[in-house]
Amino acid sequence: MPVFTLSFCALIIVIYILDAFVLVPENAGITAKERFLTGHNKGLINRALHLSDEKIRRGEVWRLVSSALLHVGTPHIITNTLAMLIVGYAVESQLGALRTLVCYAVSALVSGLFMAFIYKLHEGEGASPGIFGLIAVFIILAVKNGTLFFSPLPLWALIILGIYVITGFFGGKATLCEHLSGFAGGLLTGLAVIFLM
Repeated sequence: MPVFTLSFCALIIVIYILDAFVLVPENAGITAKERFLTGHNKGLINRALHLSDEKIRRGEVWRLVSSALLHVGTPHIITNTLAMLIVGYAVESQLGALRTLVCYAVSALVSGLFMAFIYKLHEGEGASPGIFGLIAVFIILAVKNGTLFFSPLPLWALIILGIYVITGFFGGKATLCEHLSGFAGGLLTGLAVIFLM
């Protein structure tokens, strides 16, 4: 059973619901469209955890990784949860919960460091940098095993994951940089975890 993957997906869904619908200041002025479709970043959890180069430089270093728990808009949480369920299940079936957690967290951290100190992003959130890191680990495992079907994933799940990857390159410059830096973190961590541990 993919303990880390299921636990992580449950956690980000709960955080999303609380941040988007419960812990929103009364004077935030959020429309129904912002709550459900385009999202908003005015919830109290988002304010405390989102990636911010300025706040990280002031000492709030948890934001380098905590931003990976946040989502804005229902499409954002649905696509990231679905991708995490697919790639997380595949990777965890080979590496186990702890090593999958390490790969995800380091990928998110590498992306956070890049986005805060090189890209200088003022506001960012989403699980996708860590997910793209796990996609890099998935590719390493596929090469090592000589097949994309090294886990019990059906073909349709891999097609959905492929669509997720392709669309992940068309979200703008910041999104592209987040995904590529997360992927790079996953390559480095995956090689270390798979071949050295």
